[in-house]
Amino acid sequence: MAYTVKKLSELSGVTVRTLHFYEEAGLLKPAYYGSNGYRYYEEKELLQLQQILFFKELGFTLKQIQRVVDKPDFDQLAALYSHKKAINQEWEKMGQLIKTIDNTIKHLEGKKKMKDKEFFDGFNITLVKAKEGQSYSAAEKLVVLSVKNPTKDAKDVEKRGKAYYDNINKTAHGLFKELVRCIEKGLDPANDEVQKIIKKHHNLMEQTNDATKEVYKAMAQLYSEHPEFRKQLDSIHPKLPDFMSTAMNSYAEQKLS
Repeated sequence: MAYTVKKLSELSGVTVRTLHFYEEAGLLKPAYYGSNGYRYYEEKELLQLQQILFFKELGFTLKQIQRVVDKPDFDQLAALYSHKKAINQEWEKMGQLIKTIDNTIKHLEGKKKMKDKEFFDGFNITLVKAKEGQSYSAAEKLVVLSVKNPTKDAKDVEKRGKAYYDNINKTAHGLFKELVRCIEKGLDPANDEVQKIIKKHHNLMEQTNDATKEVYKAMAQLYSEHPEFRKQLDSIHPKLPDFMSTAMNSYAEQKLS
């Protein structure tokens, strides 16, 4: 069965804009074009898209995915076995974390006494690895340490209310959409219009972090390289993570000291 780009979007949950971007990047080309100019995708392309989504879930960047799937010896079946192994390992980790949560609840309710070391069962304390074997630890630690009054902030959700934090998230997503419009207009990340939006983002970040030059550049690195940050922005526009990271770095260099 052949699917138009709209139908494939509905089937997979991937936006039409992202499917077009994958085509431009050479990651996912249609099986053929109809006489009406429509793109059509068949089973081979559906499996190719599935591979892209699996790799993204596992934290690969689009450039890394392209390097892997473009290899002449790329084995789709072997890749699926590899994905299965990685996901099973993640499930095992989640299972242990759920067990730790249940035990901690019982501990706090006085039903079961836990040993101190058992509070941390299931947590993966190894450093998150970046592309090319580098480590995100420096950037992550810097951002975590920049949180204003971390002990106090743990109680802030109750004090200020969920609406306060929902508003921060809503404002941030509004800024992301403004940046997408800049991308679609072909603006450079250092453009004044882009930098005005980034200034709003920096002001927003300062509500929860000490967003110094060093910290803001660390945040920019995470937006560009950390799988979870990339996933958040990828869903809005595939070019947004790198575009925003570059714009944030430019703002930090020009406006922060």
